[in-house]
Formats: sequence, structure tokens, C-alpha cells
Amino acid sequence: MAKHRGKIVEEAIRKSGYAISKTAAMLGITRNTLYNKFKLPDLSYRFIAEVGSVIDYDFTVDLPELEREVDIDAFREKALCYFERNASDFLFLEKKYTKLLERYNDLLVLLVKVANDHKTHSLKEQIAEFMENVL
Repeated sequence: MAKHRGKIVEEAIRKSGYAISKTAAMLGITRNTLYNKFKLPDLSYRFIAEVGSVIDYDFTVDLPELEREVDIDAFREKALCYFERNASDFLFLEKKYTKLLERYNDLLVLLVKVANDHKTHSLKEQIAEFMENVL
């Protein structure tokens, strides 16, 4: 029986750790379009290779015939170009996230200080418990 290519692609994306919406955006399609492609048992090898280059997955393990059907290196090059073009966006988000975490930590320190100053022992315990669970 022939393999259901759409299901193979869906499973690979889910195992990759990439979000479906992020993968779709990197492919230049909508999330709904990607879900529709998962339903296709004879999904094109070209599209499968493109997904593989985006999520850095070698579909030739699941579909050995893929190697003779498309130029996989071309798709890997395309994915590399995407990440190079968007590297500054990723760095910006990383810096923004780090700053947010630092401000969050400052707020927790302030809460502990307020709890100490006002001798609210139960609040201090709740903050300490929260910090243990989150951090």
C-alpha cells in the first residue's frame, strides 16, 4: 500500500518542534493551506522537499524515492537564505524577550521587598513558592 505523504509530512512537522503556523509562514502559505496539504495522500515531492528544508528534516528516510524526484540541495539553500534574511528579526525578538524576563525578575524582587517591609509573611511565602515553580 502506498504511503500517505500528507500524514508523513504532518507527523514530521509536529515532531520537529516547529509550530504549524510558523512552518506555514516559512513556506509562504497559510496555516489552513498547510492543513489541507496534510490530507493529500499524493502530496507533491517538491512540496515535501520544501517542508524538509524548512524544518531541517530528511524525508528521504520515509520516502526514499524523494531523492530522485527533486533537487533537495536547492531547497536547503532556499531555507538557509530565509534564515539569513530574517536573522535580524530573530535577534530583535530575542533581545526583547530577554529584557522582558529581566523586568519580570525585577518585579518579583520588588514584591519580596514589599512583603518584607510590611511583614506580610504569607505573601512572602506565596512569592517564594511561585518563584520555585516558575524558575
